[in-house]
Amino acid sequence: MYDRMRERRYDLDWLRVIAFGLLILFHTGMMFVSWDWHVKNPETSVVLEWVMRFLHEWRMPLLFFISGAAVWFAMEKYPLLSYLRERTVRLFVPLVFGMLVVIPPQVYFERRFQGWDYASFWEFYPTIFTSGSYPQGNMSWHHLWYLPYILSYSLVLLPILLLLRTPRGRKAMAVVRGALCRPGALLLLCVPSTVSDLCLRPFWPSDNNNLVADWGNFSSKAIIFLTGFLLCSGEEVWRRIERDRFRALGMGILATCVLYFSWYSHFEIQGPARAAYRVLRNLNLWCWILGLLGLARRHLYFNHPFLKYATEAVYPWYILHQTVIVAIGYYVAGWDLPLWWKYLIVLIAMAVVTGLLHEFVIRRTPVLRPFFGLKIKRSGRKSQALVAECAPVAGS
Repeated sequence: MYDRMRERRYDLDWLRVIAFGLLILFHTGMMFVSWDWHVKNPETSVVLEWVMRFLHEWRMPLLFFISGAAVWFAMEKYPLLSYLRERTVRLFVPLVFGMLVVIPPQVYFERRFQGWDYASFWEFYPTIFTSGSYPQGNMSWHHLWYLPYILSYSLVLLPILLLLRTPRGRKAMAVVRGALCRPGALLLLCVPSTVSDLCLRPFWPSDNNNLVADWGNFSSKAIIFLTGFLLCSGEEVWRRIERDRFRALGMGILATCVLYFSWYSHFEIQGPARAAYRVLRNLNLWCWILGLLGLARRHLYFNHPFLKYATEAVYPWYILHQTVIVAIGYYVAGWDLPLWWKYLIVLIAMAVVTGLLHEFVIRRTPVLRPFFGLKIKRSGRKSQALVAECAPVAGS
């Protein structure tokens, strides 16, 4: 049988690009819903909030899954020291650059929106070093929180990843993948993350994204990351994922309907109901992940010139997009226009500004490329690594 695992995983590349497109729509929408964010429009949309609640349940877990899968391919391709160097350069360098250069304008406009009085950005900038960490202070990684989490997983979990790549580890993973090929067994993937939530979420209920006091979120995302690593170590389970895609999507739709009822009814989720709620959310996110993986494998297993360009563009767009949204939104929020016109103006202006910066500045300036997660181009060398290892997407 033809072995797709020997090819580049174009289906995961497409999913990564699509997920980032949803991220842009999501972060633009944060101005226009009732949830707290950096700058807010006076009017909010219930319809937009309904859509964003649906996306929020599975968009980040999907990207952590893809990142785990990409680490499998990276470790298969590179020696250990090269892998560690690649992880550091592709994740830590853009994180530090982002915190010192890209995020400060975002915090500046947020503080201005909150009524803080700064004569200029340059008066504000030194405060990122003197005021402490966000939200009390002005030093933050904001939407770049995804990078320290993936870097932590890539390094902290390294002993487990190396153990799984030994002959015994590969045999153990093959046994697990074989068991998951049985009808209905894929739903068992929700068990580890559910157990994590049941044990840790009572103590760390919110997603703080601060890495050091976010153990409920950190552990559940680590489990999803490891699952991506496990499933991409072999081919057989992907045929089952593809076959069961509509079953997973159907269950996801049903679970989503129940979740919407819990969100918008006056039912108080406490005690045993809170545990059931956590089980349902994990079942829901895994149904959508599996359904989307199956659809992508079935319909998106092909290359395209746009995919090659978009795969490279995702990282710089990820780093820049939210700062551009906040800067533009700071001014647009006060305009006397209907909500949806403002949404389109912010979205289109962000795309134009970010696209121009990426195409004419970042791509064409060798010294800038590493700061935005791009490799320095070398003539005659084509990278075959799955670029999804740095999949952007953070979710405020």
